[in-house]
Amino acid sequence: MYDVIIIGGGIIGALIVREFSFYNLSLLLIEKESDVSMGATKANSAIVHAGYDPIPGTLKAKTNVEGNKLYQELCEELSVPFKRIGALVLAFNDEELKTLMELKDRGIKNGVPELYILKREEVLKREPNISKDVKYALFAPTSGITNPFLLTVHAIENAIGNGLVVKLNEEVVSIKKEEKFYQVITNKDIYLTKYIINCAGINSDKIIKMLDPDYPFEIIPRKGEYLVLDKKVKDFVKSTIFHVPTEKGKGVLITPTVEGNILIGPNAEEIPNKEDKSTTLNGLLEVKEKAKNYCENIPFPLVINTFAGIRASSTYKDFFIKELPEFRNILHIAGIDSPGITSAPSISKIALEWLMEKEKITPNKNAKRTLNKIFFRDLPDEEKERLIKEDPRWGHIICRCEHVSEMEVILAIHSKLPAITLEAIRKRTRAGMGRCQGAFCGYHIMKILSEELNLPLPQITFKGSGSYMVKMENKARWKYVKRS
Repeated sequence: MYDVIIIGGGIIGALIVREFSFYNLSLLLIEKESDVSMGATKANSAIVHAGYDPIPGTLKAKTNVEGNKLYQELCEELSVPFKRIGALVLAFNDEELKTLMELKDRGIKNGVPELYILKREEVLKREPNISKDVKYALFAPTSGITNPFLLTVHAIENAIGNGLVVKLNEEVVSIKKEEKFYQVITNKDIYLTKYIINCAGINSDKIIKMLDPDYPFEIIPRKGEYLVLDKKVKDFVKSTIFHVPTEKGKGVLITPTVEGNILIGPNAEEIPNKEDKSTTLNGLLEVKEKAKNYCENIPFPLVINTFAGIRASSTYKDFFIKELPEFRNILHIAGIDSPGITSAPSISKIALEWLMEKEKITPNKNAKRTLNKIFFRDLPDEEKERLIKEDPRWGHIICRCEHVSEMEVILAIHSKLPAITLEAIRKRTRAGMGRCQGAFCGYHIMKILSEELNLPLPQITFKGSGSYMVKMENKARWKYVKRS
């Protein structure tokens, strides 16, 4: 019997289990994929929004502003990069200026500090590559950027150190209500628990329907496609650049990432298939053309990757954080689209308050709040030399683009939340995410995975579920197949 079962290993579930792990609770996290952070947390704009966009009085507004304030300390505790680079929302005529004024007014009502309307000269001084036709911009200095999937991994590793149990590759297929507890039935096992937190992302409505098939809530999957530019153009923009938003969202943006790339996107397309993460020629061209409308000389020949993410928009029009009347002790956290990454730390506090109202819980005196991780590329030369003397594998650079050592890959494989696929290694170390996108290091990482996991090379996958990297031509012969 567990005290709490959390369904879903995205950033919301991760920060909730970390918050709960500071108390004497038996916790289980269930994730249907081969690793955590496989959905919207992995594929998004990685922006910590200031909070001027959500409608005042909504949960989106409240958790956005509160979450933004929590990010600096949170990322410092978990060894995750975070930078406040500011955001600019551009206006090209007087009608769009009215929208900027509305956004500023919203931000003030939401409690966002330091919002300014800049004129053309001030905008171009800050960002010379913005179109010279710009007239005004709303400047929000508190907007930032981070690495959401690394934050998710590190938060869960922190919670594992405090006693969390994690089950990967398990999908919840049914929930049964008993007199004093619930049965959570997966494709592999049955678990008993007093409380459940539904953080299943795009499948959160599916969990709700397991309890009440007629409950009026539905996730509307919205796909957004992105372009990633090489670090060679890392200074193309220094802040996150938006055009005025539409009813579909904040629109196509251009932003630096904490790793030094430039990210462009997303578009917005409602799709019937929640698993459709494919990129399309039309979608990427749409992103490209929209970005060209407000930025000049974008170096599109330096695109090194494209990807798509699915946002869990819903029919509720706000974040859905509540219990169903007939199924108490289950908290549904659903419809968490933008600004979900920003709001996640605040939502974790809401979940904790919900549990405390129901259960008297005591602090875990042995719990730790910090997680110290070494990134070889960021160390001073003296520290690199010391580590190499201790173990030469620190000096064996596997990924040249991102300067990732063999030892970092090995440590990721044997961490509290083991990385057993190429994509899991990428998320933890960035090996394979650079200019060559794994063309050089992919095979070498596969060999390390094979040796450390004691598995034959043909059994190593890109992201689990049969995504094999080696094609068997016959029983005695195989060949390496590069996957994007």
